[in-house]
Amino acid sequence: MRALKTANSYLFKLAKKNVNRNRGRSFFIGLSVSLSVVMAVWILAFFDGLNHQIEKAVVVGNVGYWQLQEANYADTTDPLSPRAWDASFEKALQDKAILAYSPELILDGYLSGPDGSAALQVVGVDFALHQKTLDVGSHMSSGTWPQGNERGIVIGFETAERFQYAVGDQLVMNFQDAKGELRSELLPVLGVYHHNGRTFERRFAYVSGDVVEEYLFGMADPRRMLHRVVVMAKDLPSSRSALEAAAQTTKTELRSWKQINPEMGVVLDFHEGLIRFFFLIIAITVTVTILTPVSMLWQERLGEIRMMSIIGVPRKKIWRLGMFEAGIMTLLAATAASLILIVIITINAKTGIHFRDLSQGQVLERAGIQLPKVIYPLLLPKQLFVTYGFVVFIIFLSYGLAIRNVIRKAEVSA
Repeated sequence: MRALKTANSYLFKLAKKNVNRNRGRSFFIGLSVSLSVVMAVWILAFFDGLNHQIEKAVVVGNVGYWQLQEANYADTTDPLSPRAWDASFEKALQDKAILAYSPELILDGYLSGPDGSAALQVVGVDFALHQKTLDVGSHMSSGTWPQGNERGIVIGFETAERFQYAVGDQLVMNFQDAKGELRSELLPVLGVYHHNGRTFERRFAYVSGDVVEEYLFGMADPRRMLHRVVVMAKDLPSSRSALEAAAQTTKTELRSWKQINPEMGVVLDFHEGLIRFFFLIIAITVTVTILTPVSMLWQERLGEIRMMSIIGVPRKKIWRLGMFEAGIMTLLAATAASLILIVIITINAKTGIHFRDLSQGQVLERAGIQLPKVIYPLLLPKQLFVTYGFVVFIIFLSYGLAIRNVIRKAEVSA
């Protein structure tokens, strides 16, 4: 055992000398590996950061991670058969994976004014629960987010700009009630929010759920009805089982944010495809970049390996020598790549990567969601694991192929 340890120690020292002896070639291989790792991890971090920001824009302030929808409303968006909010809902939603929830009643209405008319989806909410869930109230440009059941409406900044509404004005809303009758109602503007893009601000307004119950169904007393429950959770996978059980208990339909907003879900899936495509290109480039110089490096040592074979050095020791060299190169390249990544990602995570020139000052929206102009890369452990794992595999594979080829030639010529 001690002899083996001594032999390995000697081979390791010899491997270090060999790496140091071919400084130019070793530097080129190490630099190629380091830059490849940095490029791969940076691209992965960029797209993961972009996907995270898009997902956050859809989930926060818009639809939540999940929604429990009344069955008829889920299939047809028909608002005439709401569910009662009762103790079964609150009990079913008591799970550590569920962070917050907000029951909603939906009323489709129209605004009319001197500048024309516009469709408006009025969402009846419990203001306290909705603020805890989607936090729209933290983005008020004027007025305040209601704290109780104030009779009034909170509208988006774009709606207020178009129809020249200010806090305290009376908003005229037209809608069709459950009996099919056309009605017009006056609602005071309690506040104006500025959040989540112009399309969102034009489309959504918020009132107390009691107001929708009164206008749509003619209920004189509040009964806490709902069409859907917006749910915020830690993430989709960890909360799926809890929400599936809640949907079964409450006899509602479970919808994820990707089902509710499929266009943005497709965008994220497209980005995942781009990540795999870029990684494939980088993988091919890294493979070719490492295989060729490593093969040339060992071809130049053919005479040395032939001499070692002639004097009786076992093949397994030559293999160990080559693997020690591969390990040293991997360690050096990984250290250099890590230092470069720490600097780049740390700077980008604070300053972001700006794409204002590409948008030419325009606001980019998809499916009613404003896309970010500044991307903040998101570094995840899986990115490092996949990238470093692949590079380690390629380095050792390159050395292995080169060593096998040189040993064969040395034995034939010997």
